[in-house]
Amino acid sequence: MHFPRFLLSLSAAIWLGAATASADITVRISVKAVLNPATGNRQAGVSEMTFSNTVVGMNDMLQSYGRGYQLQWVGNALVNVGGLGQFLTGPSRYYDVDFVNDDNGDALKDQFEANAINNPGTYGWSASAVNIYIVRFGGANWNVCSFPGSQIILINGAAGYSTARTVLHEIGHYFNLSHTFNGRQNLNANNTACTNGCNCAKFVGGGDDKIDDTILDHDCWTDQNDIAQGNYSLNYANLSATRQAAVDRIWNNLMSYHGRQHDTPFLTSDQLDRWTDSANGDRPGVRTGRTWFVDRACSALAATGNSDCAVIGGPFHTAALGVAAAKSGGQDIVLLRPGNYNEPMTITKALTMRATRGNATIGKP
Repeated sequence: MHFPRFLLSLSAAIWLGAATASADITVRISVKAVLNPATGNRQAGVSEMTFSNTVVGMNDMLQSYGRGYQLQWVGNALVNVGGLGQFLTGPSRYYDVDFVNDDNGDALKDQFEANAINNPGTYGWSASAVNIYIVRFGGANWNVCSFPGSQIILINGAAGYSTARTVLHEIGHYFNLSHTFNGRQNLNANNTACTNGCNCAKFVGGGDDKIDDTILDHDCWTDQNDIAQGNYSLNYANLSATRQAAVDRIWNNLMSYHGRQHDTPFLTSDQLDRWTDSANGDRPGVRTGRTWFVDRACSALAATGNSDCAVIGGPFHTAALGVAAAKSGGQDIVLLRPGNYNEPMTITKALTMRATRGNATIGKP
């Protein structure tokens, strides 16, 4: 629910549901097309029209999450960087690097980022946006992300840049989301480590994504039965509704690799909390407003407005504290966890209130 700039007095109850708010926190993205040094041109098929459809698809997914995030494509145009003959210098030296399989791929990624930051004019680098570069990856269908501590995102100019869930998946990493299968194992029949990928005898699901509401996952599991068997030793149809929902949260998850089998637009509540904490703390330069968490069930000693309830830090205990923390101007969001906040109050500034995990009531019940 968005409150404009007028005096709002809450003495009776006001109810907030997940679909009531409309104001957005804007995340800026700056997208560069690295030119082929042999021709001086973009990769075949790389165009503003295609990427504009990608942006629309990403924003549709973000809108469905109800957290108030939207992407702003800076300039609504791809920035051409590099040029003819730049085989050893400038951005085009990275045009055809396979940053995944080359022995020095990681080092070249770091070099690419450092050169871009130090030469922003040449590389089109923006200090106030997520920097995405479209490269060829030697023809491979790879994409490379940066977790907090690094910044550059590299996507391929074929299926990568043209697929909304692929680009948003990489942006998810940028905001500190790991793969749902993080920590998974591939084993031989004798339980020794296997290096044959999805041709191995055994797959042990990983659960090291630091997310409480996701179960084990594996990039070689190809359907809901695989996920169900890997977690509960039962087929999907034989699970309770609660367990089926847990499987679905993995099967449809943006941060999984199940996009190989079907569309995966979903993020869980805990994943969205982690994204938000990272946007608030790790990546303030690329966004407009921030989110302030409020949870009446959390009594942190020194609340900071972040999502995780801890002794030091965590959500505010009252809606009033969230409102007080929000900056004037309407760019901040106060995100209420479910419950009745019996806090008659007067709000005199523009802000957005959201409740995405269940209903929240403010004022006298």
